[in-house]
Amino acid sequence: MKKSIKLCSVALMLAGCGVAGMFSASADTPAPKAGEAAISAVGKALEKADFLTKDRPNPKTKYYLFLYSASWCGPCCREMPHVVRTYRKIRQTDDVELVLFSCDKTEEAAKAWAKEERMKFPIVKPKKGNGIPGYKPGGSIPRLGIVDGTGKIIITGHPATLLKDWRKYCKPEEGKK
Repeated sequence: MKKSIKLCSVALMLAGCGVAGMFSASADTPAPKAGEAAISAVGKALEKADFLTKDRPNPKTKYYLFLYSASWCGPCCREMPHVVRTYRKIRQTDDVELVLFSCDKTEEAAKAWAKEERMKFPIVKPKKGNGIPGYKPGGSIPRLGIVDGTGKIIITGHPATLLKDWRKYCKPEEGKK
């Protein structure tokens, strides 16, 4: 009987060490750094979106530029080289992300156009933007909507106009510079 009590005591002691080890390991896990961005509502929704490309948007971005465009649209095709050039500047910041919502009828048409124009930004599959805060299908194309991380629409308009001054609409909150 004494042996079984000793064995139980040793087993409990070892089990206690294991549990204590688990708590100390979790206590050693670093807390998120101050100022580190959290995943926004738009970011969470975009993580679940169906994309045509391997490129994915940064879910911790503060602002999203939602571009509605299609390969069959003449004005869209004329505007795309400007969008691609501007995206090179946009992707240098962690605060802003460009996402194209394809208005093409087929995925194949959208993929071919993306390859032809060398689009390096995330492209959501045609008719797959439902559930993303700030996503507003319909209306004329090309169209650009600038939304914050919550999905609040800041401004919408023609990409040529808005892309010239995209920084003006994607400012840090007042007092948090």
